[in-house]
Amino acid sequence: MKKRIFLVIACIAASLIGFSQNNQGLKPTVSERFDKLFLSENFDSSGAYWTTVSNSENLILVQDGEYIMQRKAPSSPFAVIGSFKNSLTSFRLVTSLKLQKANTDDGSLGIIFMAQSGGQGGFIFEINKFQQYRLRQISSGVYRYLTGDAKTGGWIKSTVLKPIGLPNLFEVRTAEKNYDLYLNNVLIISFSEIAYKSGDVGYIVGPGSKGSIDFLYLFTNQKGNENEITNSSNNDNVDAQPDNDIMALAESIIGLKTQINKLTEENEDLKQIISSMKTAEKENANSKAESDKNIKKLEAQIKKNQASYDSLLKVNEDLNKYKELVKGNDNGDIVINLSKSLKAEKLKNEALLKQNQELKDSLQSNPSPKKNPTTKPDSTKNKEDNGGFVLPKENP
Repeated sequence: MKKRIFLVIACIAASLIGFSQNNQGLKPTVSERFDKLFLSENFDSSGAYWTTVSNSENLILVQDGEYIMQRKAPSSPFAVIGSFKNSLTSFRLVTSLKLQKANTDDGSLGIIFMAQSGGQGGFIFEINKFQQYRLRQISSGVYRYLTGDAKTGGWIKSTVLKPIGLPNLFEVRTAEKNYDLYLNNVLIISFSEIAYKSGDVGYIVGPGSKGSIDFLYLFTNQKGNENEITNSSNNDNVDAQPDNDIMALAESIIGLKTQINKLTEENEDLKQIISSMKTAEKENANSKAESDKNIKKLEAQIKKNQASYDSLLKVNEDLNKYKELVKGNDNGDIVINLSKSLKAEKLKNEALLKQNQELKDSLQSNPSPKKNPTTKPDSTKNKEDNGGFVLPKENP
């Protein structure tokens, strides 16, 4: 009963505490210096702290210096909690989150911190493919949105967040129940929560999503940690180094990885610029070919128009001669009369040609009977108008 009352009081207190979601003018609430390395994980080899899974719903493995998480199932997320015990009450956590693919609108990748046993508490920070982030709190087995609202699912658009396929540097600093959250070295959230003293760390991948984590570092300012961890894959070598050297090495690694991420982003931008230039070059080539084709058409049209123009010039010269003839009144009437007479004669000629052709056609359709070339004219024939008649021919 006392525990339940404490949780209720803690939730009420958390809701009453001023919580800022706008990074404009936001000032950090955690100013402590964390100069001791508690955990160093670069995922160079499969260690004992992180679960590996391979089945029809999930593929979780360490590969090529990354912790790869792929959720094949299209519904509900999948979470992994590190097997090391984090008993730190004040710490600085630095990690990278790279969402590579999201087949659903709920696709995401995130980190869990201050996780309580039995899933009864903790915080989940997630990013999605729409360049949005959200922070949720697990309270008595249910979610509370610490960013956004229920209508938006807690998601907030941010220009600080890198596009899908690029790594994002995420950092948590906590001390005395205060929390500062940084995204790509920009303070985005500050809040307080008195319910948790310490908690574990893990990662979460959304439905139909794939992402990877490049590294995880935990720094603290606490002394005499019984469960202090230096490196999950090579404890002996790091334990032998002084704290200052370890911190310097860890900070150098974080700086180098951050620089690599920045160079990767710039490389992607350059690839897009080159691709755009190639596309523009191809479009220019197509445009030039089309222009050359149109130029050839225009040249052919100009040549054709020039020939027509030359022909018109020749005709115009003939017309100018005619114009000169009709220019004066004396010769003008004569030429006009001659032109009219010429036209009338042409009409008569056409009529005679037509009549002649008709006669030829008539003769061809009604030919005259042929004469017998062996028959001689009869000298004994008398004309009818003289009353004569024809006698039969005598035999010799």
